[in-house]
Amino acid sequence: MMDLRGKDVAKRLRTEAAETIEKLKENNVAPALAIVRVGDDEASVSYEKSATSTMKKAGIDVKAFHYPESITEDEVVKNFQAINGDPAIHGILVMQPLPKHLSRETIASFISPEKDIDGLASANLGELVQESEKGFAPSTPTAVIEVLEHYEIDVKGKDVCIVGSSPVVGKPLGLMLVNRGATVTLCHIYTKDVKKYSQDADIVISATGAVGLITADHVKEGAVVIDVGFGYDEEGKPAGDVRFEEVTQKAGALTPVPGGVGTVTTAVLAKQVAKAAKGLSEKKGSR
Repeated sequence: MMDLRGKDVAKRLRTEAAETIEKLKENNVAPALAIVRVGDDEASVSYEKSATSTMKKAGIDVKAFHYPESITEDEVVKNFQAINGDPAIHGILVMQPLPKHLSRETIASFISPEKDIDGLASANLGELVQESEKGFAPSTPTAVIEVLEHYEIDVKGKDVCIVGSSPVVGKPLGLMLVNRGATVTLCHIYTKDVKKYSQDADIVISATGAVGLITADHVKEGAVVIDVGFGYDEEGKPAGDVRFEEVTQKAGALTPVPGGVGTVTTAVLAKQVAKAAKGLSEKKGSR
């Protein structure tokens, strides 16, 4: 079985980002990312630390904006407008999940598409639908694509089953795969029998956060299995949607958790910040 580890993929992406950033700094452009977090969700705090470390290694400045969970939507929007309008900030990352009283769609609508490095704004999702390379796709789906391409797993003509239909992973990932010639089945909480679809798939991708959801019975012999989920098992150890030890006996290729897709995601963000800074710099220079 091929072990689809993310370390080498992330290293390549960080190198590509650093090369772009070095050229930008030679032209007096200092790429900067704003990380916005509301509340103290444990997973968000951990992810922010990881993202900050990756950015700094790539030469990107990080500006952190933390707000209490009790903040109102109007107050968030007011702060967002100031962040979005700051010319020294080239990318904006909103930590998720947001508290239930805050609308992801409302907040995303105030992010400039040119700074929306995690593909939340509707304009960037529209670019994805139109198969355009101009916009920014969400980082986690992009990380999945990067892993597949790094290991030369061609999706064209393949049957792909995605388990999980969130607007930040499942749905955009489905579009990205369709754009590359795959036939995609998108399963969700109302799907009556996930195994009915996953057992025939050449590639199974699970992104639900339900630890141990995907068993060996969900995949066919030799299938590629991508685990996007993250949580903790009964022993308190990091784990994904896929029962690794069980599925590894059947799959042809499998991403581990930790050490798989999650390792690549922050590197994708670094490359996206570099792309955003380059685009904004070129736009400013053309005026």
